[in-house]
Amino acid sequence: MARLLLGALALLVVAIPVTPAEAVDLIGTWHVLIHYKDSVTEHPERERWEDRIWVFEQEGSRLRWTDYPIVVFGDQTGRFEQLGGNRASRVLGYWEPNAAQLAQIQEGLEINPRGSRSKALRGSDAEGWSSGKKNAGYRSARFITFQEIWQITGMPDLPTFIRDDVMGSAAAENLEGRTTWEGESVESGGDVIRGRYDRDGTRIGTFRMMRSGEVSTVKGSGKSQGERVYEAFFGALGSQLFAGELPGGGSEADLRKAIEAGEFTDDDRRDLRLEFERGITEGYQNQNVDPRQFRPQIQSLARRMVDLFVDEGKSIEEIQKMLADGSLRP
Repeated sequence: MARLLLGALALLVVAIPVTPAEAVDLIGTWHVLIHYKDSVTEHPERERWEDRIWVFEQEGSRLRWTDYPIVVFGDQTGRFEQLGGNRASRVLGYWEPNAAQLAQIQEGLEINPRGSRSKALRGSDAEGWSSGKKNAGYRSARFITFQEIWQITGMPDLPTFIRDDVMGSAAAENLEGRTTWEGESVESGGDVIRGRYDRDGTRIGTFRMMRSGEVSTVKGSGKSQGERVYEAFFGALGSQLFAGELPGGGSEADLRKAIEAGEFTDDDRRDLRLEFERGITEGYQNQNVDPRQFRPQIQSLARRMVDLFVDEGKSIEEIQKMLADGSLRP
């Protein structure tokens, strides 16, 4: 009897499906951090990074995969450095989130929807998931078509994420690109995935997926892009307009003597206004902003600057400070 019981128990154990302790459930939100080097850049030895948010949702029998390439942290330490104006550049090196940034990942990050993409994938964990098949559908010798196919394999143990870009026609050979996030380990009960990253054989590195709180769209100020650029330019950057020199390279001391001696003519006043306009316009252009959209403000500001310099005796330095603190506006 004892042998029969042991045999029955053994059969029962064998019949029960075993679920890996670290099995991955993709449904939800993930922060994806990539460390890589790029062999086709001028400095292939430099360490680089990028991050993004992936959201996976079940839609009936399909799996919806949404990619948000712009991630917004409240604490940007170690991530970007300002280049001037509204421009910023990623800090070189392998960025890792600090304690505050990790806390925000867990609570839920903000995302900018610009550049986001989404695909519905068919399949199953056992068979793999795919958004389509290569060269499926209409192909013409006259037209070049583009396909972007997203795939997920290796679920639920070691997921691998693949994106294929295929461009070609019936009369031409296809051009293909592939980006792969190949899972190599799963940690924290399935909430962290680590592995190898490869984009077209040129960007090679590692990635880490970490389960995140739900994302929200970044909250704007309610101001237009033009208004934000305008305020940035005439605010903190205003003090850099002329770098301590009078527009046109003239001597401030000589101009001041001519004004005090009553030798500063209307033509001189007009020329000075035009020089101020030119300096402001160049300031916009240096920030890759089209100054034409602010033409009335530029003219108004230049007239106000001439009044301050000629009639009120303000120095260029004082005018710059007024631009910087916002007390001087068109």
